[in-house]
Parts: sequence; structure tokens; C-alpha cells
Amino acid sequence: MTDKKASARDYVENYVKEGHSHEDYLSQQQPHYDPKKAPSQTADASTTVPTPLPTPAPSATDRFKFHMPTFNPIPEGESKSNSEKPVNPNHSKAQWSVSEFMGQKQDIHEAAQENCVDIHEELFLCFKNGSWIDRVTMCESQKRKFWDCYHYQKKFLESVNYKGAGTTAEENERNLYTAMRLNPEEAKETK
Repeated sequence: MTDKKASARDYVENYVKEGHSHEDYLSQQQPHYDPKKAPSQTADASTTVPTPLPTPAPSATDRFKFHMPTFNPIPEGESKSNSEKPVNPNHSKAQWSVSEFMGQKQDIHEAAQENCVDIHEELFLCFKNGSWIDRVTMCESQKRKFWDCYHYQKKFLESVNYKGAGTTAEENERNLYTAMRLNPEEAKETK
């Protein structure tokens, strides 16, 4: 670099050598409040005219128009039973049946996972704290045990039409209780 042009590093070093500190800089740059110079309120309250509130721009509400309006599918005073599903008038019967099927499938998945949660915990603990043999085999025996339980629960819940059309809440609860008591190892022995 030439003598005429100084680098940023040279500037900072010179600034520090001259004895400037950050307290000096902050004291020079901070705004100061003087209560004696506060704006006076000499005008009467009766003479001031209230200013109208600004109205929101129409574009602010237009930006959220892609959201569907919310509605309560259950009228007040009525209870929702499993067989009486609210039908959205925007959906056709085919879309409604597909959404019901997918909802039933999701409920079966969640119930099967919930019923096998203790075996899933063993699998998780094996991955986390397993021996070196478990780590080498990637906890294969625990994985097999969990997936056998999960698939057995899922097949049973599908066979009894868990949360399907035409089943009541009492039947679903009874079927879920029966599924919780099932043991996949006993089913393998009977085959």
C-alpha cells in the first residue's frame, strides 16, 4: 500500500493509540434527555381535535384470502357419534369416503404404535445404550420384535374394522382393549 492510502487496520491502530475508548465513543453518540427541554403541553384538551384512526389498507386483508373460513361442524346441543360424520358440502361423497378411509388408517396406525410402545422403548434403548453386539447387528432382534408386534396389532385392528364405518365407540374401545391384550409371540406358536 502507498503512504497516501491507509488501510482499515492502520486507522483502527491509530484510533486506539490516540487513547480513544469505547466509553468516549458511546458518550458522544448516545442521545441525551434533558427534562427541562421536554415539549410543553400548553394547549388545552378542549381545543385539540381528535385525529381519526387510520383504516387498514385493503391489501392487508387480501393477503390472507387463501385460508379456508372456519366453521363448527357440530351444531350446538348435538353430540357427535362415530357413525354421524359431518359432511363438508364442498367435498363430494368420493372425497369424503377417501378421507374417512385415510382417517381410519391413521387411527389404526396410532393405536398399533400405542399398543407396542413398551417394545418400541426397548428398541430405542437398544439403539441408545446397547452392547457392542447390539450395535453391530443394529438391534435386529428388538427391531424384529417391534415390527412383529406392530404388524400383528395392525392386522387385528383392521380385521375388526377399528374406527370404521358402522362401529360404535363402545365397540372400538372393546376392540382396542382386546388388541392390547394380544401377544404376537403367542400367535406365532399357534401357527
